[in-house]
Amino acid sequence: MKIRRKTTDRKEPVGEEIHSGKRQNREMAVVTYIVMVLFFVMAGYLVYFILHDSDDVVNNSYNKRQELLAKRVKKGSILSDNGTVLAKTVTDKKGNERRDYPYDSLFAHVVGRSSHGKTGLEASEGYTMLTTGINPLLGMWNELQGKKNPGNNVVTTLDVKLSKTASDALGSHRGAVVVLEPETGKILSMVSKPSYDPNDLTESRWKRLTTDSREKSALYNRATQGLYPPGSSFKLYTALQYIRENEKYDKFHYTCKGKIGKGKDLIRCYGGEVHGKVDLARAFAKSCNTAFCSIGEELDTDAWKKLCESFYYNKNIPLAGMEQKSSRFSINSKSAQGDIRQVSIGQGDTLVTPLQNALLVCASVHGGELMRPYVVDRIEDSEGNSVEQYEPVSLGKPLSEEEAKLLKSLMRETVKRGTATALYYGTPYKAGGKTGSAEFQDSSSASHAWFVGFAEKGGKKLVVSIVVEGAGTGGAHAVPIAKKIFDAYW
Repeated sequence: MKIRRKTTDRKEPVGEEIHSGKRQNREMAVVTYIVMVLFFVMAGYLVYFILHDSDDVVNNSYNKRQELLAKRVKKGSILSDNGTVLAKTVTDKKGNERRDYPYDSLFAHVVGRSSHGKTGLEASEGYTMLTTGINPLLGMWNELQGKKNPGNNVVTTLDVKLSKTASDALGSHRGAVVVLEPETGKILSMVSKPSYDPNDLTESRWKRLTTDSREKSALYNRATQGLYPPGSSFKLYTALQYIRENEKYDKFHYTCKGKIGKGKDLIRCYGGEVHGKVDLARAFAKSCNTAFCSIGEELDTDAWKKLCESFYYNKNIPLAGMEQKSSRFSINSKSAQGDIRQVSIGQGDTLVTPLQNALLVCASVHGGELMRPYVVDRIEDSEGNSVEQYEPVSLGKPLSEEEAKLLKSLMRETVKRGTATALYYGTPYKAGGKTGSAEFQDSSSASHAWFVGFAEKGGKKLVVSIVVEGAGTGGAHAVPIAKKIFDAYW
């Protein structure tokens, strides 16, 4: 009897089939990994968008969502630090709404405008002011009644009294004034001149503002967008870098003969003055150009640049709600000696905004710590209840406490026996700072007048940055403005 073996059609896989199966599995794994990576990238971008870009998109004046909200919500007000109205919505008898600016041109560049393209806080906080914080049930009832709900109010850090003082002191000159609280970063005043009245933006007026050179760029916020050579106010950075590179900085000595260099690279002390023998403190206080030229040409330019960039040269300051331009510092190890000398005294290609020029002083007065400048303090509903409170934010400690003390000491010397003595005699506060007289392109003889400095009394501290275009010396034209601001504060 024969036993028959059971057979099947199954065939053992050959080598090529095994290889093909492995290849398919590998391809599926690759596709899976790609999908997973794309998923995580999209999720990461969504988180980044929510945290970083969503406010810009929501507050963009081209965002139609704001137009829809405006049909249901009466846009809230912009207030000063003590609740004074800087911008509000008014409704006429026919129900037409318009924005009103009680202080006309005073806060035009910070508060902004609501027509011909929104700017300033009107743009950056537009969505906030079209959001209502009232009880949802009351809000629903108002909508059923056909009434608009009141929008939230934006409470700023701006001080009306200081802003008026700064504006009056600047007078008819072109320029800018920035006043900050160094311990918090609060911007108490930001004045730019010439300015314009956002209440008066008829088509003819708007055309003059945008085409007539006589308006001298009134729409331009010089405090954050104006780029100026810093002149001798930049000697703060030159002195600090020298201190960092020389342990025996207090042994510095130089004999000023009133000029340095030859030909096109000739640099003189301001007004042809000859300072004679100077140490670092006296060279700083008297603003000796030749001494600082000799200092600058010995510095490590890469380290110097790094120092400047730690105070937001070559990049934007993290300031929400303000259009701005980046200050510039461009020399390096390949730069010519003449260029380095120019930069040492704040000339050449180095350019600063008045806001950025205040940052090193702020850190010096605050023990080396730099606080982020900001202008929105909190958000309130229409009843004055707090919706959101903004807290001061540290940008790090770019100075050591010892460096901060040294810079304060140098700035005090400028007030005691240098170019800013008007802030020393008969004042109830202690002040310090650095003046500057910055030559600029196409100028015949006049210079931009600078003063960056501080005052302190009874635990309170104030920092100012002032530029007066084409006025002359900082001591003659910028220091008196600082004094009026300090006097008004104390």
